[in-house]
Amino acid sequence: MNSIKSLLFICLTLSAAQASAMAISSLMLVNSEQQAGILTLDNTDEITYFLKTSVSKVEVKNNQIIKTPYTRNNLDEWQVATKPSKFVVEPNMVKDIQIENICGDACDRSVDQVFQINVSPVSYSSEGEQQSKINMLFGFAPYYIIPAKESKVHYQASFDGKKITAKNSGNTMVTLVIDQCKEWAERVKEGEEKPALCQATFTLIAGRTRVINVPKALQKNELDVIVVNHDETFKDEITLRQGQ
Repeated sequence: MNSIKSLLFICLTLSAAQASAMAISSLMLVNSEQQAGILTLDNTDEITYFLKTSVSKVEVKNNQIIKTPYTRNNLDEWQVATKPSKFVVEPNMVKDIQIENICGDACDRSVDQVFQINVSPVSYSSEGEQQSKINMLFGFAPYYIIPAKESKVHYQASFDGKKITAKNSGNTMVTLVIDQCKEWAERVKEGEEKPALCQATFTLIAGRTRVINVPKALQKNELDVIVVNHDETFKDEITLRQGQ
């Protein structure tokens, strides 16, 4: 289960000839602690990045994801804020973005609070005009989740042989894990060639129904799935059978 908690460092390809070496520590950060959450940017490129952050509140209504940007017009509704909001990441440097809880005890902790932290480039003037153009070609939009104080996990899942239809009617996110790596380790010992993919994870935020395309390499008539909440205090091992 370490793969669920591992940090994802994502490098974005800008073109066939030019690749960005800016990376972010996670695309989905869950923070149940009182202190600020931290997203880390790592610039291994040779150019300086001028960046800004913004926040959107994420809610599920009628199974649709609704994103409400935080602006001056709804300042009294803000629950989190980023610090710094504008910053520079010089070559071969790292920069932390703090996500602070600013609503204190007024925050609703009966259900997960979900936000999107948008990290985008800022236009600037410099002698290197080409550098500015490269800088403007990327952005990150990780999710930041403050989990419900008490997890109440309720879900349903069915499988048609190629797709899982999963409904999360609880108050907190769940992750579905398909892990066939141990099974393949035994088959490799018997001479079979291990596939390129033996595990996949899918996250479902509270209130959401999602149709999940199971990678072809993992498709079976009976699919073993592990369902966990954010800290794995809930763990359910189930077998989904085709047509059920």
